[in-house]
Amino acid sequence: MMDQIILTYIVIMATGGVLQLVLAFIGYTNRHVFAGTQTFAWLSLFSAIYAFGHALELTSTTGEGVMFWVVFQYLGMPFSAPATLILVLQYIGLDKHINKKTLFLYYLIPLLTFLFISTNNYHHLFYKHVNFVQNHGALLLDMTVGQWYVVHGSYTFGTLFVAALFLIWYWIKTKTKHWKQILTLLIGVLLPITTSLLYLIGMTPYSIDPVPIVMCITGLLYLWAIMSTHMLTVAPVAKDYLFESMRDAVIVLDLSKKVVEYNPLASQLFPALKNGKRIDDIMMYNGDILPFHNSVNENSVNELEWKDRDKYYQIRISPIHKRNHIVVGTAIVINDITELKQVQKQLRELAYNDGLTKIYNRTYFMEKSKQAIMKDSQAQDCTSLLLFDVDHFKRINDTYGHFAGDDALRHIVSVTQGLLEKDMLFGRYGGEEFVLLLPGYSLESAAEVAARIRAKLEVSSFYSKGDALTITASFGVAAKRNISNPEEALSVLAEKADLALYEAKRNGRNRVYIEINKEFREQGYIYSVK
Repeated sequence: MMDQIILTYIVIMATGGVLQLVLAFIGYTNRHVFAGTQTFAWLSLFSAIYAFGHALELTSTTGEGVMFWVVFQYLGMPFSAPATLILVLQYIGLDKHINKKTLFLYYLIPLLTFLFISTNNYHHLFYKHVNFVQNHGALLLDMTVGQWYVVHGSYTFGTLFVAALFLIWYWIKTKTKHWKQILTLLIGVLLPITTSLLYLIGMTPYSIDPVPIVMCITGLLYLWAIMSTHMLTVAPVAKDYLFESMRDAVIVLDLSKKVVEYNPLASQLFPALKNGKRIDDIMMYNGDILPFHNSVNENSVNELEWKDRDKYYQIRISPIHKRNHIVVGTAIVINDITELKQVQKQLRELAYNDGLTKIYNRTYFMEKSKQAIMKDSQAQDCTSLLLFDVDHFKRINDTYGHFAGDDALRHIVSVTQGLLEKDMLFGRYGGEEFVLLLPGYSLESAAEVAARIRAKLEVSSFYSKGDALTITASFGVAAKRNISNPEEALSVLAEKADLALYEAKRNGRNRVYIEINKEFREQGYIYSVK
């Protein structure tokens, strides 16, 4: 009759098998969360096969029955160790080399183990000799191990030992808050190793393999971890992947402003980064401490911009809180905004500048002119405005094409810019017409500037289709004193300069005309409008 203790063992093993099946189902239903859940489902299934097989082995009353369930156990038991190692690698983020080819290598020895134990009667590589003994009412296997049993045992212990080392290494390296999950996995690895070792050296009661019994304990632990820590849905590697793959550089400081963590982008940006170093000792640029060390209180967030050569960065410095809102550190996020800055620059150019000539467009020219007059008291005393128009521009377009016309306009801008002072504003008024504001310039001084531009254009040529082309322009100049309303003054100046320009074109082009001014005398190509 079967001993009560043996019967208790069978019940515990069967219970462990049921728990493993439940865990397999949970893992399968969560298989899309991350790769480890699918592996966990397979591991639980392998463990269930092992537990049920061993329980049924103990109930067998014949040698053939015992051997049948022993072989059945090897459908699961040898595969559990590599599955455990794969699960650990996936859990800690070292699964990049796990693919169909490497999976085959991981499971190759377990496959051969199952093959050899299934055919042991033909070669005796797994068991050299097989006997059966009665112990407390159970028929137990008494065997002499063969060469492949040693290979199988070494591989099983080796893979579990490596899995345990990886978990310990990851725990020490990351100091992750998911320590309960890691501890559960570590127990799930070390407990079978320990009990299996005790079994091999003959220190287990009744010479019964205790590993299937241990699976009941590990099953309960896994179930607890899933329910309380969401082990299959929240792995610490998710945080690490997020941190490592962020497109921003991230630096984490403790309360003493020492670096405690940073991601690869931050180390590329600042090669001197090192855990334990004060941020002020690291963030030096051109001899100055970068403003990353600014203190933050419980609610403050500092944002600033930093330019490093041709790169622009946005820096966000914010506090890190515990659940009780106590500040425990500082997070520095550095975002490369160079592309954004370039887009903003392009948008400004589109909004402010003429697309062809790159000088101010009419709208922005008028806005800048108002600002210049308001800021400058000399401009308010007297300001001049100059309008000029390309002579016979349509003829250039008709003869040489519109591309030549565009080149002509760019040529005029280039010549004109070479003669301007810093305080002068230059814009395209429309078509082939340009405008200049000369803050603080009298009518006479502005007319002299116009004369220089006119003369320079007349002697400067540009080439189109192999022909040297000479461009001339007609100028109208106006001035206003005692400006109190810049917007009104600009309107008056533009109107008077336009009248003067009309007179210049009507009287032969390639000349400068000024508004009616009785005191200004005729000088070269400069005339008073009467």
